[in-house]
Amino acid sequence: MTNSRALPMEGHMLHQRRLVTGIAVSAMLLIATGLCRAESIDPYAVMEEHIEALGGMDAVMAEKTTHLTATITLPGLSGTIEQWTMYPGMERVEVDLSVIRQTNGDNGDVMWALDTNGKLQITRDEAALTRRIVDAAMSEYEHLDRDSSIFSLSYDGADDVGGAACHVLRVENSLNDDVTLFYIDTSTHLLVKESSILPDGISHSIFSDYRDVGGVQHAFRSDTELLPIGQTQTVITTTFDVNPEIDPSIFDPPTDGAGDYVFANGASSENVPMRFIENHIYMTVNVDCRESTWVLDTGASMSVIDETYARELGLEPEGQVKGGGAGNTVDVSFVDLPPFSIQGIEFGEQTVAAIDIAGLFERTGDLEVAGILGYDFLSRFVTRVDYANELLSFYDPSSFVYDGPGVTIDAPLSGNTFTIPMSVDDVYAGRWSLDLGASGETFHYPYAHANGLLDRDGVDRIAFGAGGRFAVRGVRFETVEVAGYALDEPLIGVPTTALKGAFSRSELIGNLGNRLLRNFVIHLDYERQQVVFEVGEDFAREFPPDRSGLQLWRPEGDDVVVLFVAPGTPADRAGLREGDVVLAINDIGVEHLGGLIALRELMRADPGTRYEIDVVREGRHRTHKLKLGDLL
Repeated sequence: MTNSRALPMEGHMLHQRRLVTGIAVSAMLLIATGLCRAESIDPYAVMEEHIEALGGMDAVMAEKTTHLTATITLPGLSGTIEQWTMYPGMERVEVDLSVIRQTNGDNGDVMWALDTNGKLQITRDEAALTRRIVDAAMSEYEHLDRDSSIFSLSYDGADDVGGAACHVLRVENSLNDDVTLFYIDTSTHLLVKESSILPDGISHSIFSDYRDVGGVQHAFRSDTELLPIGQTQTVITTTFDVNPEIDPSIFDPPTDGAGDYVFANGASSENVPMRFIENHIYMTVNVDCRESTWVLDTGASMSVIDETYARELGLEPEGQVKGGGAGNTVDVSFVDLPPFSIQGIEFGEQTVAAIDIAGLFERTGDLEVAGILGYDFLSRFVTRVDYANELLSFYDPSSFVYDGPGVTIDAPLSGNTFTIPMSVDDVYAGRWSLDLGASGETFHYPYAHANGLLDRDGVDRIAFGAGGRFAVRGVRFETVEVAGYALDEPLIGVPTTALKGAFSRSELIGNLGNRLLRNFVIHLDYERQQVVFEVGEDFAREFPPDRSGLQLWRPEGDDVVVLFVAPGTPADRAGLREGDVVLAINDIGVEHLGGLIALRELMRADPGTRYEIDVVREGRHRTHKLKLGDLL
């Protein structure tokens, strides 16, 4: 299960040399409404008029440093922004929303970020580093050079923005697939809108309240919509200084990371018990002397607490922003989690996200889950996961040295999540998100669509994540290779419809989960952004799959209800239907069969196993005869 991957700030529409800085981008090309014929407009001439309207190139380029403060407002949250810039290529941005704080920086050599709990992360993700090169070149106005080897500038028609007739200019580059659209007012020649199209997100920003600062016009207000999550934000500049003296060291990454935990003994906590149930990792966490069950999840960009459990602890969630969960978006609030501990490790207070997760696990499983330990927990350690023996070990990264037989691969973090190379059938190769919160592997919809995977035969199912439920088709492939290890006949999910949230990302091929990872012992090294794969005791073991095509859940109360019946499967041929309330199997009441997990185990029995399933449908008792068989 992928959880709350998106923090509220994907970026910030602030003043930079490019003038239209920002977080960027639109997802669709707007069709020109026809102020004039595109072929009659020189886009470079339009941009030159824009530069003159700003104050002229000499004045613009005379801005060597800037410092600004601003207010930022999101639905349910508000706060401040402070930004320092030194051209070319140096920047620091601090965002304070009271309940959460973020800091990002770039000293010209290193891009870095501090999470809301103060953990330093150095950017090594190739896509982010490439985008940094593009942004730096645009901040120096290379996109205005007709002979640029990076940029191409074209006229994209005309449009109306808030009653203003606008030229639409399209900027593409040779380094990545990003597209930027500038909407230049035909009367004032000022920028009134920027739309940017990135593979994994889009934004539309409206600029207003232009003011003269040192002979250059700057927009003091921007209103931005981030898609596909639907987050909106308004940034209003309160102070803006040109060419102040700035100590360059302010752009350097901090030398010390978050010191928010201690080991009870030495520099590690080894062989911490976990439970590996239905392809999820569960562990015990002690909060305020209360033990509860939490999920371990590298796919969660923040740790998460269940909203109801938070209130039981006397914590009231604050604010509300949009985050990207598996398959869809999710509303996220925040709380300050009091000091907590696991075996051998004690943590201080941390800010964590708060969403409704307990209900999801109670409907689809048998465990009461209080929270999710994500990036804010895992990034402090090198974590060893031994699936076969259900053991976790945590090591201080400053003293950890790996000397085992495994294979170490670089796994640059993207959105606080490891990305690793993996190949399917020696054809579908690229980087995947490594997600311990996902039960299995799933191609992202954009990649599946672009590579003709949507038409592959398979078995349809309903999947769940923090963003809710979504449809996925399980497809059998020939082989998968990761870290030099090959596994035969992997079952990989293919979303059947376009999704929002985590599975809409197009810069990655897909999401790698526990169905494949359980073959290994893995080490997760956030400090070095590496993952080690060792052959586990269950490597290449055949785990019994579902042989029914029947999915059961408890949508409310104690009733076990048919959630979904996959077409063409034994459950479908038996006549079972969505909404049937299951009373008994082979004359044994479901209340005596051990819960949903035990019922799923029954559906993994050998092919040919027969069950009589008693259900109630529309108030009438019915008995269906189910014979298990291989689905693929």
